[in-house]
Amino acid sequence: MDTRALQLASRFSLPPNSLGYCGKDTAPARLIDCVVSGHCHKVADELTKFIVLNPYLETLSAVTGNSKFSRSVITAYWLGNRQLNRFLPKDYSLLLDNFARQGVPKWLIDELRTGPPKRFIPFHLFQVLHVGVGRASGSVPYNLETINNCMIRWGKVTNIIRPSKSLPASAPLLRVKLFSLSGRAPKYQLVSRSLELPFNRDFLPRLKVGDYVAVHWRQPVKILTPKEVDTLKFWTKTTLAALRA
Repeated sequence: MDTRALQLASRFSLPPNSLGYCGKDTAPARLIDCVVSGHCHKVADELTKFIVLNPYLETLSAVTGNSKFSRSVITAYWLGNRQLNRFLPKDYSLLLDNFARQGVPKWLIDELRTGPPKRFIPFHLFQVLHVGVGRASGSVPYNLETINNCMIRWGKVTNIIRPSKSLPASAPLLRVKLFSLSGRAPKYQLVSRSLELPFNRDFLPRLKVGDYVAVHWRQPVKILTPKEVDTLKFWTKTTLAALRA
């Protein structure tokens, strides 16, 4: 199994899992160990317990022919890639079937069947906006705050604030100009906002001012390459446009 792919999945899966929103309570230690040490034993087993993530990986795998834990599939869901162009509206029913097998509530699946999208994009932001953050698990209210917390946001680090001598055990903070959503559905707009967020040095040991980072549930989880920034921006805008149609 591809360790780098599992590390990527672990980075983005840890924040909601650590907050108790999805997955099992055995997952956090394994996800952290996978990212930091490359020891990814049983991470795939943990990811299959995620009520939303696993059905998307199953759907992406079925249509593309790639393993659901391949880098191609995992990148498609979290950051976007060309594999998303292969999906047709009819493939949406496959996702709903996979939801049913995963244990997503029947009332939600029935509701989703009555309002299929004109374009199906099995990308994380599609889940956040079309299905609705928290609706499958009932873990959080569905509103603009949780939408922004759950979407994969990105931005440029403008400052890193180290722990002070008086508070040596406190987490370092980064100040980042983070792209977020504003407005109302379906006409959300991307805006840039400056936020201060604590971060885990073990996850981002080489982080420096000027880097672009991905943030999930207010936790910075990955330093992005320029290509990843462009791709994430493209699929975010593409998904927003598709859901406006």
